[in-house]
Amino acid sequence: MKKNIILFILLSTILLIGCSDKELKVPLEDVGMVSTMAFDYIDEDTMKMTVAIPQFSPEAKENTQTFSVSTDMVSKGIVEIEMHSDKKIVLNQLRVVLFNEEFAQHGEMEKIVRHFYRESSVGNKVLIAIVNDTGEQILKADYPDKPNINMYINDLLQPSINTAFNPNTNIHDFIYTQTSTVHDSIVPLLEKKDGTIKMEGIAIFKGHEMLQSLTADEALIIQALQGRKNLAPLSLELDGGKEKLMLDLITNKVNMKSNENMESPKLVINIKFEGTLVEYSGEKEDSLHKLEEITKLEEEINERTSKQIEEFLDKLKELEVDPVGLAEEFRRYYHGDWDKKKTNDIISKLEVDVQVETSIISTGNLK
Repeated sequence: MKKNIILFILLSTILLIGCSDKELKVPLEDVGMVSTMAFDYIDEDTMKMTVAIPQFSPEAKENTQTFSVSTDMVSKGIVEIEMHSDKKIVLNQLRVVLFNEEFAQHGEMEKIVRHFYRESSVGNKVLIAIVNDTGEQILKADYPDKPNINMYINDLLQPSINTAFNPNTNIHDFIYTQTSTVHDSIVPLLEKKDGTIKMEGIAIFKGHEMLQSLTADEALIIQALQGRKNLAPLSLELDGGKEKLMLDLITNKVNMKSNENMESPKLVINIKFEGTLVEYSGEKEDSLHKLEEITKLEEEINERTSKQIEEFLDKLKELEVDPVGLAEEFRRYYHGDWDKKKTNDIISKLEVDVQVETSIISTGNLK
């Protein structure tokens, strides 16, 4: 009996090693490494899945090979694509996953992202984005100045100080906010226009469903309230548009204090900005070398920015969403279980007092 058991273990080991060797023996030129995927909504049971695979063969006429299939499951779609391709399709090099707006609005996105989150061959830092066109058209379109669509989209979604999307949303971020009881998800929104792809804003979610899009300025407010250090430059119009300025933000400090009252929640938000005035147009243009004029400008910026933030928070209150995580200032003092409904209740009743303190530490090239 003991000999039979030992013999069984040896045979099993040999068979497993044989299987592993078989996997490793697939020649590299026979492997199609998907770099970008896109999902478009068809109906509640079916989706259009498109994959973009970089071509490394010097004999290939195109830099990227794309395949589209209609499927109800990711793995099933991959198998079907392999039937059209002459290569084994793998996801080890997946960098970006796109979803069209309709797909996100129907609440289907979380299911797909969760699939990749659990897939061991896919890294958690894979970036995700929503497109206002179809993902298939985005991946199959011609971009004369960008011959490689995979590198183009990946570079576009990388963190940049000049955009309000620093850092962008990856699979881990999305799953974290989807499972959080005090956050709602936000995802970059891309638009294809005139042969290019640009950052249009961000999409905000309520639960699993995309609710609406927000502007880049509103995305900047979210990041400022979250205490992000490296923010995009602040563009403001003062005095009804008679004054325009661009402030390069260097530091950002946020302090929040709640009244800890669940029935009548109030939140005092103090924000301190330090920055360089890199551009200004208005009546103070020739007098910004004077300290009193700088002080006056700082007060105008404080007033305008406070109002802008309060208006945005009123919008979130109306939508009953919390991409910032403001409810955390109440949850930490609450004794008992906290769920998403409590966050929505807090946001719908929340009164805020926003106080902004701006310091212009330099006027840059204006002097």
